[in-house]
Parts: sequence; C-alpha cells; structure tokens
Amino acid sequence: MESAPALDTYAWETISESLKLAAICCLALRNIEEQLFSRILFLLSTESPFSDNLAQEAALKATTILVRSFPDIAPNMVGHLRRFVTSPLPLFEFGFASESRAPPPLSAAAKCLALCIRLAPGDDLIMSNMYSLLNYIGATSKDIYDSSSVHTHNYISHVQGNLHSLETGLRGLSDDQKRLIGISTISAVTRLALEFKMEEVTKLTISMLLQRLASAEPTVEAAIAYNLVDLALAAPRTAFNDIIRAFSAINRSANPDDPRFSNNMVLAAQTRLAQDLHRRPELYENYLVELLTLFADKGVAIQNLKIANHHVKVRMFIDDMVEQLATLLLPIDALISQGDFNPRDDPSPELLALFRNTWFLCILFGFTTRESDEATAMDWLKPALARIAIKTPSMVVEESHDAVASDVEYNSVIRQDYANTVISKHRGSLTRHISYRASDIRNLSSGQVIFILTLHDIESMRSAAGLPSSLVSYFINDSLNDHPGLSACMESVAEKVIRDSINDLNSKASQQALPRHLSSELLALVVLSTHRIAKARDIASKYLNRLITSFPSLMCDPILVFAILEVLTLLQRSCENEYIDEYNPVYEFHSDRSGITLQLTDSYQVRNEILGQLKRNANTWFELALGRAPMELQSTLQKYLAVNQSSAGIHSAELGASIAERFGKAVGPVHRQLSSLSSLSQWNIDAAKILSSQIAIKGYFAGEAAGIRLANRESLCVDKLATAPPQNAPFTEIQALKFKLCNTLQEIRVGNSKLTVHDLRRLLFRCAATLISLEKIDYDLLHYLVTLPFGVATPSAISSGIDVWSWVIAEKSDAEVALMSEIMSAWSDTIRLQKGIFSKSLNYDDPFYHPISYSPTDKETIDRGLGHARRVLTPHALVLQMLFSRLQAARYHRPGVMLIIQHLVLRSARAFKTLSTHALAREARFSFLHFGFETLKSSHLDAYCENSLRECLYKVAFSWFSVRPQWTYGANRVQVDADIKVLSEFLSYLQSDSVRGPPAISSLSPARLTSTRKLSLCIHNSRMRSLNLPLRLLTEHEIVRLSVWGNPTNDAKKGGDLVGNTERTLLDASWAPIVRTLWGLDPAIAVYLTERFKNATIRHEVGKLVGSRTIDVLDIPEALTLLVGERLDPLVCKELKYLLLWAPVPPIVANTFFERRFNSDPLILQYAHRVLAQHPVELTFFFIPQVVQALRYDDLGYVARFIFETAKISQLFCHQIIWNMKANCYKDDAAEIEDPMKPVLDLVTTQVVSSLSGAARAFYDREFSFFNEVTSISGKLKPFIKKTKPEKKAKIDEEMAKIKVEVGVYLPSNPDGIVIDIDKKSGRPLQSHAKAPFMATFKVRKERIEINSDPDSLLNGDGGGTETRTEYDVWQQAIFKVGDDCRQDVLALQIIAMFKNIFTSVGLTLYLFPYRVTATAPGCGVIDVVPNSTSRDEMGRAKVNDLQDFFIAKYGGQDTTSFQRARLNFIQSMAAYSIACYILQIKDRHNGNIMIGSEGHIVHIDFGFLFDIDKCWTFFGGVKFEPHSFKLNHEMVVLMGGRYSQGYQMFQSLTIKAFLAIRPHAEQIVDAVRLMLGTGLPSFKGEPTIRRLRDRFALQLNERQAADFMVGIIRNAHENVRSTAYDEFQRVGVFRVSMTSV
Repeated sequence: MESAPALDTYAWETISESLKLAAICCLALRNIEEQLFSRILFLLSTESPFSDNLAQEAALKATTILVRSFPDIAPNMVGHLRRFVTSPLPLFEFGFASESRAPPPLSAAAKCLALCIRLAPGDDLIMSNMYSLLNYIGATSKDIYDSSSVHTHNYISHVQGNLHSLETGLRGLSDDQKRLIGISTISAVTRLALEFKMEEVTKLTISMLLQRLASAEPTVEAAIAYNLVDLALAAPRTAFNDIIRAFSAINRSANPDDPRFSNNMVLAAQTRLAQDLHRRPELYENYLVELLTLFADKGVAIQNLKIANHHVKVRMFIDDMVEQLATLLLPIDALISQGDFNPRDDPSPELLALFRNTWFLCILFGFTTRESDEATAMDWLKPALARIAIKTPSMVVEESHDAVASDVEYNSVIRQDYANTVISKHRGSLTRHISYRASDIRNLSSGQVIFILTLHDIESMRSAAGLPSSLVSYFINDSLNDHPGLSACMESVAEKVIRDSINDLNSKASQQALPRHLSSELLALVVLSTHRIAKARDIASKYLNRLITSFPSLMCDPILVFAILEVLTLLQRSCENEYIDEYNPVYEFHSDRSGITLQLTDSYQVRNEILGQLKRNANTWFELALGRAPMELQSTLQKYLAVNQSSAGIHSAELGASIAERFGKAVGPVHRQLSSLSSLSQWNIDAAKILSSQIAIKGYFAGEAAGIRLANRESLCVDKLATAPPQNAPFTEIQALKFKLCNTLQEIRVGNSKLTVHDLRRLLFRCAATLISLEKIDYDLLHYLVTLPFGVATPSAISSGIDVWSWVIAEKSDAEVALMSEIMSAWSDTIRLQKGIFSKSLNYDDPFYHPISYSPTDKETIDRGLGHARRVLTPHALVLQMLFSRLQAARYHRPGVMLIIQHLVLRSARAFKTLSTHALAREARFSFLHFGFETLKSSHLDAYCENSLRECLYKVAFSWFSVRPQWTYGANRVQVDADIKVLSEFLSYLQSDSVRGPPAISSLSPARLTSTRKLSLCIHNSRMRSLNLPLRLLTEHEIVRLSVWGNPTNDAKKGGDLVGNTERTLLDASWAPIVRTLWGLDPAIAVYLTERFKNATIRHEVGKLVGSRTIDVLDIPEALTLLVGERLDPLVCKELKYLLLWAPVPPIVANTFFERRFNSDPLILQYAHRVLAQHPVELTFFFIPQVVQALRYDDLGYVARFIFETAKISQLFCHQIIWNMKANCYKDDAAEIEDPMKPVLDLVTTQVVSSLSGAARAFYDREFSFFNEVTSISGKLKPFIKKTKPEKKAKIDEEMAKIKVEVGVYLPSNPDGIVIDIDKKSGRPLQSHAKAPFMATFKVRKERIEINSDPDSLLNGDGGGTETRTEYDVWQQAIFKVGDDCRQDVLALQIIAMFKNIFTSVGLTLYLFPYRVTATAPGCGVIDVVPNSTSRDEMGRAKVNDLQDFFIAKYGGQDTTSFQRARLNFIQSMAAYSIACYILQIKDRHNGNIMIGSEGHIVHIDFGFLFDIDKCWTFFGGVKFEPHSFKLNHEMVVLMGGRYSQGYQMFQSLTIKAFLAIRPHAEQIVDAVRLMLGTGLPSFKGEPTIRRLRDRFALQLNERQAADFMVGIIRNAHENVRSTAYDEFQRVGVFRVSMTSV
C-alpha cells in the first residue's frame, strides 16, 4: 500500500474483494483487526494515494459489515465518513444530465453514513448531522438567504456558530474544489434523507436545496435539480408541490439574457420527474396541472413581450423563447405517456381549461405546423404532440351556460393584440383546409379560428392513431352549435378530418396495420350515434358509416357486430317505453351482454328517428359484410343468436336478434349458385336450414362436451368419445337428480332457497333432458318438472317451466297426457291455496280503506305495487298461453288431453269468487274466458254439460263487474290495448254464442224425449239470452271506458273510441229486467251498475231492490248510500235493522252519518260508531278534523265515546284530537267568537286528559310541555314586532337555547317521527305586520321500510323482496304561527292527500306533496316547510327571467338528462296540482305561493283562498282576476316544450286521467268538505259551496264527455287573461307594499 499499484482492473477487483473478505473474517473472529480498520479509514480519506470507484466502494461495504457487527465504532465512523463525503474527491464528479443515478461511491458512502448515525448512541444525531452537512452547502455558497420555513430558521441558528470555521477550512481550496464539495454534499444529503425516510428530514433537505437553487450557478443548479427530483419522489404532497413550483418559477423567469436559458437543467429535472412519477401515481394530476399552468404563463409572457417590443433583437429573443416554450412539451409528454395515467378519464374543469389553453398556444405559435426544414432540432415535437393529443380530454363539455363559447372567443391565454398580428396566417391555414367556407372564416374571431384549427389538428392526430370517436365531443355544446358560422366551419373541418382519416387508414390497411383499438373506437361511435344532441349524433353516425363502408371487413369483429345488434335492441326498447310506461320515460338503457349503456333523449320522435337511421345503416353494413366475409359474419351472428336466454312477454321480441336472424340465413354473393337460383326462382331462397342446424349442432356438441366434463369419468379414450353417448342414464345418476329436485322443492316451499333463476332453469332442462332420454316415462321426474316452476310461481320460473314442458311434449309425445295431468294438478293447487290469479290479496278496494299520509308521491311505491301485481298475476297468464296452444294442437285427435283441459276450465270457472279483481288481472281473466269458450267450442258435450260449463264461464265474466269500475294500473298503453283486444275477442264470442250440444242420454220414449229435448233447449236458450245481453252491455262499456283511458285527449292518431251499440238499442223499460237479472246473479253487479251507466232508471231500480232485498247486499258497503240516500227517508227505517251487520264503509262516509240529515237515528249512529271503531287507528287518524266536527251533532254521545275509547288505544290520536278540539273552540283566529260546540269540546278534552295515567300521562305532559315551550316563543316575540330582523332573531335564539328536548317528544305536524335535537341557531322571524310567526329547524328521527330485492334470486326476483325497517334522521323546518287560522290549510291539504291516495291506487305518477299543517289552538298552528324548494317569487328576485331559464341554470341544457328528468317531474306535478286547484278552486296563486322543489316538482302552498272565497273579490268588491280553472301561464307551457310538444301533450293526458281517476270518489271528497261547513271558515258559503264542488266533478257525464270537459278546462286555463292580470296585480301590489315600507 506504500505506492499505488498499476492501473489494472484485476488489481482493483482483488483489493475490493480482499477488503470485503477481511471484514467477514473479522465478523467470524468477533474482533476487528486493527490494521484492516486503519487501512479502511485511510482509503476513505483525502490522503488516500489513489481514487478508484471499485476499491473505495468495497471499503464502504466493508465498513457497513463492521459497523453492523461492531456498533461501538459507529460514532467515530460518523465523523470520518462525514469528512469523506465533503471532500473534493474526483470520484464524486459526474454529469447530472447524462447519469441516471449518483456515483456508486457517493451513494455507498451515504448509505454507510446513515447506518452509522442510526447505530451511534445519542439523541437527535440524525438532525445534527444533517445540519452539519448542510453547513457545507451554506459555506460553499456566496450568500445565506432568509426563509420563513421553520427548518430554515433552525438551520440558520445552527449554522451561524460553525459557519466561520467551515469557511476558514475551505480557504485553501480552489473554486472548483469548493463547487465539487458543494455538489457532493448535496448528493450525500439527498441520499441520507432518502435513507432515513423521515418526513421532517426530507422537508428540511428540500427547504435548504430550494433556497440554494434560486441563485445557483449551472453546475450546482444541475446537482440540486437532479437531487430534488429524487426527493420529490419520496416527499409528502406539500413538499412535492414546493419542488414543482420552484422548478416552474425558475423556468418561468428564464429569459434569453439568462445564462441558464440555453442550459436549463431544471427542464431536464422536470422531464426526469415526469418520467419517474409512476412511483407516485397519486401525484400525476398535481404535476400535470403545474406543467400546463407553466406552459400557459410562458405563452402569455411571450405574447406580452412581443406586444411591448418590436425591435429586431427582441424578435430574435422571442423566437428563442418560443422554442424554449416548445421544450416544455417534453415533460408534459413524458408525464402523459405514463401507462397508468389517462387525463381523458373524468378530468376536472380546471384541468380541462388548462389543456384547452395549452393547445390554443400550440396552434397560436405554430407548433403543429412546423415546416420540414425547421425540424432539424425539433424532430421530437410532432410525435410528442401526437402522444399528448391521444390523451387530451375532450375540449368541449356539455353545459347550459355559454362558458365554452366565451372561452373560445375570449380565451385569457390569447392576447388579442398579439393574435391580430398572426391571425391572418392562421386564417389562411384554415381556409386551405376548408376553402369553401372562406366567407364564414372571414367573420370568425381570432379565438374561434384558433379553436377550429385546434379541432382540426388534435383530431387529425387522434384519427391517425386510430382514435376517431373524440371528434364527436366538439358538437355536444349548445352555445357552439347555435353559432351559425362557427358551427358550419366545425362541421366542415369534421368532414375533412373524416376524409383524411379514411385515407390514412386505407394506407395502413394495405399494410395490414390497422390500429388494434379501432374496434373499441367503432363501438364508441355506435353508442355516440344515439347521442341526445342532434349534431353530435349526426357526426358520429356519418363517421361510423364512412368507416364501415370503407372497410366492410371490420364487421368481422364480433364485438362490433354484437354492439350494433345490442344498440338496436336497446333503441327498440327505448321506443317501446312510450307505450309500456307512457308518462315515465326511461333515459338510460344498459346491455349486460356488451357492457353498453345508452343515455337517450326523452323525445320519442327523436328516438324513433335514431332507430330508423341506425337500422338502415346496419342493413347496409351487414349487406357489405355478407358480400365480403359471409362465413365469418354468419358465424358471429350464429354465436349471437345461440345465447342461452329465454324471456316471456314483450321483451322476448328483440330487434337485434331479428336482424341477426335475417342476415344469418341470408345467401351472400359468394354463394354464386344459390344466388343465381334465388334470382331465377320465383320463391325466396335462404340458408335458414344452415343457420338453425349450425346453432343446434354447436349447442349439441358443446353440451356433450360439458356433459363429459360433468360426468367425471375415470378413463376417457378417443374411441369412447367418438361414439354416441348412452341413452339410458345410470340409476345412481337419476336418483341423485331426483334427490336434488326434491331438496330444491323443499327449500322453495320453506322459503330458504339460495338458487338463482338461471340455476332453476338449468336444473329443469337437465331434468327434461334426462326424462326425454329414458325409454319409459319416469313419473317422479315429470312431477318435479311441473311442481318446481309452480312452487316458485314467478314469471321467470313459469316461463322456464313452459319451455321445458313444450320440449318434453315435442320430443316425447306419449308423455303429454301425464304432463298435462301434472299441470292440471298444480293449477288446481293454486285454486285450493288461493295463489296467483286466484289470490284475493290484490283484490280491488276503495283507496280510502288504506292509510292516507302527508308525504310526497312516491314513485317507488307505485313501481313496487306494479311489480308485485305482475309477479302474482303473470304466471297464470303465461300458463294460459301455453294451454291455449295445447288446446289447438289436441282438439282433433287427443281426447285425453281435451278431457284434462275441460276439467281444468270447469274447476277454474267454479272458483270465480276467488279470482283476482286487480286491474292488471283483467287480461288474464278474459284470456281464461277466451280459452274457456274455445274449449267449449272444441268439445263434444251433451246439452247439460255444455250449458253447465257455459254458465260457469258467464259467472267468471260477471264476477269481474261485481266491483267498482276500474281503470288499468300504471301507464302501460300496451296493457290497455291488450285489455281492449281481449275484451273485444270475448265480446265476439258472446255475440256468436249459441246452444248446440246434443241431448243427454235418456230412457224416455222418443216422443217424450223429443218434447223434453225441445223444452230443455228452450230453457237453455232463454237462460243464455237473459245472461248474454247484460254481459255484452257490461263488456262493451268496459271497452269504451278503456278506450277513453287509453286516449284521453281523443287524439285521432291513436284511433277513435270503440263505441258499443247494445246500449243505444235499449229502451229505458228494458233496463229493469236487466237489473233484476244481474241482481239474481250477484247484487254487487247491480249496485255498481249505477256507476257504470248514467241512467236514472237503473239507479231507481237498484234503489228499490236494495230497499226490498236489503239482506242481499250486507257485504257491499257502497250499497248503504243507496239505502239511506242524501237524507234519511222514513220509508226505509224498517230496513235499518240490518245496519248492525252491514260491511264497514270508509271512515269519512261513516262520519257523515252523524250529521243532522240522518235525524240522529240510533241504528245509523250505532253503525257509524262501530265502523269508526272497527277501522284501524292509522286510518281514522287522518280524519280527526272531521271526527271533531261530528261532535257538533253528537246529541247521543257516540262520537265522544269513540274519541274517548280511541284515545286510550293511541297516544298520538289522543294528542292530535286534543289539539284539534282546542283549535275549534273559537270561530276566529283571535279567540274572541266562541264556537257553539265549545262546551262539548272542553268537556271531551277534559275527559280524555283526565283519563290518562301512568306512562300515557307522562308522555302527554312531556309532549305538551315541549310544544308549549316552543310556541311560547311567538308570544315573547310580540314586543319585538316593530324591531329589526336581527333583533328578532337574537330573541328567538335566546329562547330556543332554553328548550330541552325530552325523550319521545315530536312535532304536532310530524307525529310519525320523534324530535332528537334542535338547531338552536335556526330560528328565523317571518314577515308579519301584527303577528310574530317564526321558523325553526328540528332533527327528527323517522322509520322507513326498505325492500331488498335481487333480480337474479329465485324467490326475491321478479318484483319480490324482503322488507326491512330502518331508522333515519332528517332536519325538518317548521313554521309556528300565532294569530292565523290554519284550519283551511288543513282541509285543503287533507283533500290533496286524498287525491294522492287515489292517484297511487291507479298507478299514476301524479306528484303531490301534501305537507303537514296542524291546527293546535285558536289561530295557532304548526306548518311543515317544503324542503329544498324555491318559490317562483324568489327566482324573480334572483333575476331569473322565466322558469325555463331557472331549470336550465339548475339542471343543465334542454338536451341533458337531468333537465329532462326535472321537466318530467314538473309536468307530472303540474297535472296533479292543476286538478287540485280546479276541484278546490284554490286561488291567490301568485308567485310566492308556487314552489319548485329540488327535483323540479311544482308544489303549491298557502291555501287561504279556496272554494267560494277569492282574494281579489275581497279586496276589489267583486272584481275577479283569477280564472275558474287553474293557473297555466306562458312560462309553464314553454317549460313543457310548447303547446304542441310531447311534454304538453303528456300534461294534458295526465290532467284528464287525474280527473277521470278522482270522479268515482267524488262523494267521499265532498263528504270530507261538507263535514267542515260548521266551522264557518271564510271559504264556505253553506250548501251552495258543496253543490258547486260536486258540479265540478261533472258526475252527470260519461267518461268521454268528462274527458272532453276537462280538455275545455285546460284550454280555458292556458293563457287565461285573468291569470295574467292577477300576476300583474300581485306585482304592482308587492311594489306598492315595498315602496310603503321604504
């Protein structure tokens, strides 16, 4: 070691390996050899005679081994290694631009030093050593900068004591040596920070390096920048942001006079950071935003410099700066090129704007159009731009406001002064692209020219890369599309991009180099061709069509073919939605098979246009593909058709499958002989056989292969596989199958089956396949094959069952009788167990037998009702379809099957009393009748049997009319049309029905037999005629009613009404025998006949029968009103004895029996009391206001007794009725005019309260104490009435802070939830001149029922599910009023809630929100605030011009799904409230009383003026401004889409249906109002009010006349001059009030 050895690699390797070996030997000897240690120290010092990476790295490794084994040497080694890394050694030198990592010795030294620091004893050694090393950086720099960083302050305080000595020690060194020390120390500090992995150390190091970076010379800058990249990759997010901002600051400030400008190592660092950032993917967007912001800032700075200076030298500088700007694309490209980073996926608005700015600058400075002779040093630029273009997000977003158009025209990164100097060049460039648009281009602004060039250049690059679909995104913004010149140029550029793309792809196709991802792009274009915005749709359709017609072989791709077929099917479904759910457009359609989701417009006309266009294009594409590659195309289509899916009903028809079948069997031009034969022959020739056989054979052998795998045979050989499988399954396999079937059936019956629908289907088909394969029929398998589907009894299960039953019958005809016997047995079980169509659970009943709630209309409830009804009723309808088919097949030669069918029909017909009367059961019932009459016609029965069967069928038909006339359920026009068709078919049977059976076998003589036969025939004919005529009348009437419901506006396009002729031919005298005949069949039919036909004779005759044969109608509640009438007739008093046995009427009807018009008859009073007591408290709870009013006539105490008894049952009822009785003690809101029944109310209240004890009394005390405490705030506010709002609020807050929420208390307006908290700062005083109302917010805990369903589940699918009760909390605002009578609002909202129940009962999504108002004392009440709503008046104050502007601003443009959903909600609620306003004559409909909810629903509030009181009439002595109909002004119609729009037609149709739906319940609504007449509310003018209310229902009109009547009401409301005048009156009035207050 005295002298340096020769420079020989082997010598250095020998030395390095010797050092490491010696260190290991020390480890083995457990002792450090002193000589070895001293030589290592010597090697790691400035005195070492040689400097070699290999030897010194080995010395450091040896040190690491020794320190780990002998930590005692660590303290000494810390100082030694620190001096070593701060020495000016040549081996530490390296080029930061070219190296990918620090020199090995330096890295090894840093690692070793970090280990020594960790192992050395002492506190805070890490920080002290870091400070010591950082001192060298400070000592080698010229200045020390101040910083606000805490680390910097610590560092400076640490440095100041040692800096002088360090500088003294460095004085002997040259500047190069000092620089080398600084550089090596920077790298060492960085490596140490990375080794320690401590956030504090990392932040300190970054802080000090960033200080030095600001003024470092180039080499030091390179070192710092290089090391900062490594630190950034390990730093926390805040420190990372500091680093990238520092880089940006230096890059931003560099100028041509700066020596760093041409040698910018910061740019290299930025690029390296972008390349290595895959280690921190969460920081991708942070860094990209910073780079794009820097790019934009520099671009703006260049423009500003150009504007400010016009010298030649400056121009040269600017050229340099432009090139320097271009180099910033290097780190941007590197970052975007990361494989796991795609900024196109859901970019933020900020990122989108930055990309737009970046591309605008690239176009402005000509980066995308560099000439070839300029591209020597910039060869990288265009490829980089192409890569950036691929991942650039869509430059245009769909939005309602004009932000994009404004940004295009007035973009902040384009300085107009600069743009004006270069725009002529860009305008010329654009003109060269689309020369025929030169005139339009001249009128474009500079920003618009730049934007269109951006569109051209980006999309040209993307198309060249095989990514064409993004072109469509430029046409999704209305503000751009609405600009004529700009839009025309954009379309022309798009045409050029498409043309260039086709040419480019042609050249690639010739080299078999089409991009692989082109298929997914085509799929995207297929979806985009259905876009909601017309221009986007047109561009996508055009591009897609040009691509496929240019490259027909693309149709060989199964993914694309499947996508086209699935989109066609989805579009078909979307168009069918108009008929399936007329008033609830579905906006989103999804295909699980292709993973495609379509978001469509709500316009059915546009949907049909899209479907028509795509279908025409698809036909062309398939024709082209058939000519090019018929085998491949047809193989793909076979695969599409062979999917193992089966569905029943309307979804079994798929347009995609139809087109696939058409082209799958088509003969292509490649098959020349078949083509020639087809052209020569007069018959159509196709390859249907090939298609079917290919699908069958592929399915067969795929199944055989699956069977082989399932069999799990021990030995398989080729010979066995070549032979056909055995036909007879082994006994053990059959037993195993039976065991599985038995277990499955048992699990289904106990309701714990975990199988899915597909599992059941697979099991059934395996069972059927096994059954078919057996030589003899296995009756156990046959039994399971039928009982399993019937056991599940869902549409999907029965549909699967029908598939396998049909298969078994087709393949094994000798099993048909046995199979049909099993079906009949299973069907009979449903009759016995009352399941499916034989279940009474869904039977029609009055909507007021169900609890009425104060809550908004819930579409989910309606949908659940629809789903449940279909789940229950559809299975039998599907089986009937199958049986009808079997009947036609067996009627000529299968007597055994016919006998089974006859038995099935007869058993079912005899069970007519259990058949469902749900509206959706109409089709199934009359389908059964169709089936039954067809069976009758196809059977050879004697006269007795024939007529027995016929009469049973007649009874089935008549029983449908034994309930109140029904509409359909839901908005399914297909269902209505199907109902009309099946009724029409049944009517045709009735019209041609005749007795034709041969006589029964008899022992009578021929002469007597003949006379007996004639007599019997005469009796049967007479009986048939007596039944046939009324049944035809009823059927015709049902058809007419449904015709009106299906076409309420009498639209000629939907066809005219089907008018019955039978009723027209009848004389009044003919009705009496018809009524008596129907009474004989079922008195209920006769009772409801009065509702079906507006005929006085019918009503009179039925009334007589009810009075004379009262005992027959005791089970019909509606018959009671026919007995007692409007007023009690003394002649019927003797029949009242039956009232004690009469079925209960709805609560509101029972309440009316307490009125004076029934003379306080004891029997009627007893019946009324019994009915009220019999109904659940939840039902009578709603009618508390009417119950209290009934006390007015309670001379015998029945009402008081009911109140007293019910108050014991329900605490909520007790509290609510006490509040209501208190509210009715006075006639006025000032509690000055006593109501005559006040003594009664006081007495009942006292009795109820005194009867409370124990927990009930404690609950009462807590609740009333809490409520009184809250309402007392209003009284305490009265002294503050003249004071400012802040003073009032302060007083409310003060009082609310005192309130303590007791357990279980609730708001009177929210009895279904408990108050758990109060927002003590939520108090808000409301506007009032003499009163002190205020609003507060309460946290209320409520309970709701959630339905958990799984569509794939066997038991919970098809509309089923399990119910779970969950609690949820909601903040509820409530207004507390004092001095205002709320009872009128209570009544109005009560009737609106009744309307809601009616609409829900018929499945109409007519939205009403009957919020709660509770009157608690004279002139006092609590009002729930409609949540998340804005009044029309508030919109006006917010400068919103009209409703449409408000909706666009809130929900998006008119083409957005969110806007269309909100508009639909507006229409549905507008229709419902229009009927409510008309019936109740709700007035004072100014903008402050009309709210718009968060989802677009309209909600009416404040019902102070209704019935016979009018605000303007009161103020102006008889001048009425508001219309008699309802408010329907111009802005409402505009929002719907205009008078002739789909939306307005929907509004009309819904309004008419709402009117038709409530008319049958008019009397109950009238009764609810009549009972309130005694209150003396200002809206009532006595009995004339009730008469006018009843008249508004137009009960004297039939359905079509009533519909036409409502059309006239709507026409009157639309643009009514009175409505406009009233709005103006309100505006002027508000203005005057505001001026007065000023």
